[in-house]
Amino acid sequence: MAPVSPTNAIVMALSAIVNTLCYNSSMRPVGSKRPERKPKPFAQAVPPAPPSLKVRKRQVVRTALSAAAEELFLSRGFEKTTVEQIARAAGVSRRTFFRYYESKEDVMVERNDRFDELLLAELAARPRGEAPLLAIRNALVPAVEAGVAEPGIIRDSIRLLRETSALRRAMMERRNRVDERIAAVMARRLSAARDDDTPMLLAFVARALHDAAFNAWYDHETGDIAGLVDDLVGRLRAIVAAVPAPAGRERKIVRKRGASLRKTRP
Repeated sequence: MAPVSPTNAIVMALSAIVNTLCYNSSMRPVGSKRPERKPKPFAQAVPPAPPSLKVRKRQVVRTALSAAAEELFLSRGFEKTTVEQIARAAGVSRRTFFRYYESKEDVMVERNDRFDELLLAELAARPRGEAPLLAIRNALVPAVEAGVAEPGIIRDSIRLLRETSALRRAMMERRNRVDERIAAVMARRLSAARDDDTPMLLAFVARALHDAAFNAWYDHETGDIAGLVDDLVGRLRAIVAAVPAPAGRERKIVRKRGASLRKTRP
């Protein structure tokens, strides 16, 4: 057989494609329409672009500042560590530091933000029909388990928070915003009215149990996180049960505020 030239090969391939298309068209019933393809959403049609060199560089600098700050906090103490020392250890200028962080407190607080995000994600994933306190309990267990999977960071953070009042103040300012987000999750779960304080109350309960769980783990370092959380929830229930029921007008107010809670009980 004579060899086929590249030009003839291309012509033959095109002919095969055309013949296949014509055959498929002829097999379609008369009057039938070609099925229309729905266009993909823009987010699916266009793949996400990889991070630019500038973005990657900023992340590298931010990570270097965070790691340098943590090492200095542990070796020198939070109060004795300065912004200049953190910048020098990370290999950048003081001005560069302030492009990424407003203060040295922000560096440490940022490292703890991931644990708050875990709690928020777990709460948002709980079934709507689950009672509020049970939902908090069931969200806390995986959130705390994920946190103590990085025991070094947890130990360092808690020790520094216990020793440093300035760091505690910075943490409280950031957590106020997180509490508002938890309250928003609870408000959606309960379909609560705007004047209902129950979502914010539950947000404070979730925050208190979250912090208490990490501190209890720091003191005892148990591997049974579910048991640890259950013990804390049980203590809370016992404390609340010991409070006498209000009477008169106060009781009516409590009933009104607690209406959304009763709606969600299984």
